[in-house]
Amino acid sequence: MTENNRLHLSRLILIIVCAAVLSGCAAVKQPLTGLVPGRSVTTLQSSVSLSASSGERSSAGRGYLVYQAPDMYHLLILSPFGQTMLEAFGESDRFTCVIPSRQVAFTGLLSELPEQSALKSLQLFQWVMAPSPLPLPGPLRQKVEIAGTSYHYDEIGMLERKVAPSGDQASYQGYRSLDGVPFPETIEIRSAAGGEVRIVFDEPQLNAPVEASSLKPDLSGMAVYPLAEFKVM
Repeated sequence: MTENNRLHLSRLILIIVCAAVLSGCAAVKQPLTGLVPGRSVTTLQSSVSLSASSGERSSAGRGYLVYQAPDMYHLLILSPFGQTMLEAFGESDRFTCVIPSRQVAFTGLLSELPEQSALKSLQLFQWVMAPSPLPLPGPLRQKVEIAGTSYHYDEIGMLERKVAPSGDQASYQGYRSLDGVPFPETIEIRSAAGGEVRIVFDEPQLNAPVEASSLKPDLSGMAVYPLAEFKVM
């Protein structure tokens, strides 16, 4: 082997080693700074990207979410042109869906729907948004079981995944420190029935005041039907 070939090989090995080291470093999660002990999510307002699949059916879109702990939310689904296609309101077990262009609404209790209804998975929302039972950062790289639910913590103590006794599960990715609270950039929900939902938050705002009216549907002038008749989703 000539001296030039040896030099070229040495440089190639150095590049490969450096790339491997750098990629390994990039994969290491760094502990979050600026967290305030005891502070949690009381309200959330954020643009969101949504994707959902169930069996062979799938859909995706953009919208805006307003949430108030522990169980109130208002989700707007927007068209590609920014028009509101659908509004969803939830409070505990009650769910209301409004289609503004048709001036119709569907409302009722999720618990009263048949098990095969695609809307049933919305009952998971309150469970998904519930905070970790242990203050974050939690135990590093450990699984904790509480009341049948298993909570999995990553290498910096963030809640990475939780699994309910029913098999429903939620995973949390891309944590950032917002208003002193660790908050994930992405939440993925997988129901035991096989449905999947992915929510990506875009510039979320935590714990800012929320108008009470924004969480309540205004059904004046609309034709209102039982929730069981809602077939769009």
